[in-house]
Amino acid sequence: MSDVRHHLSPRDRLELLCWLTCGCLGAYYLNEDWPDAAFHVQAAHKWLDHRSREADWLSIARLSATALEIARRHAKFVEADWARDAVEEILDTDELDPQARLVKQVLTDCQNALADKRLAD
Repeated sequence: MSDVRHHLSPRDRLELLCWLTCGCLGAYYLNEDWPDAAFHVQAAHKWLDHRSREADWLSIARLSATALEIARRHAKFVEADWARDAVEEILDTDELDPQARLVKQVLTDCQNALADKRLAD
């Protein structure tokens, strides 16, 4: 097994942002409060490690702040049965189902956020 890590591609950034956003929603669903910075760092490194990717702390901080912003816009989702099911599946499997309604809606906002050049670095 190789320890080689690759920098984030544009697709990686999108997937990581979506992962962090759904993670925020999951934490909100479980705790009825938004996660702290330590949660974001841990979630980002879990995703990065699983995919043998690397990102500097500033990229993680920017993506985490954006994820929290997007999650707050979708907070009402965790009250819907279909969204709670998707969040529970993410919590159980540590994976995002790209066909899940929640993931599709969050992904669209993530794509729009990454269109902002400041996050594309």
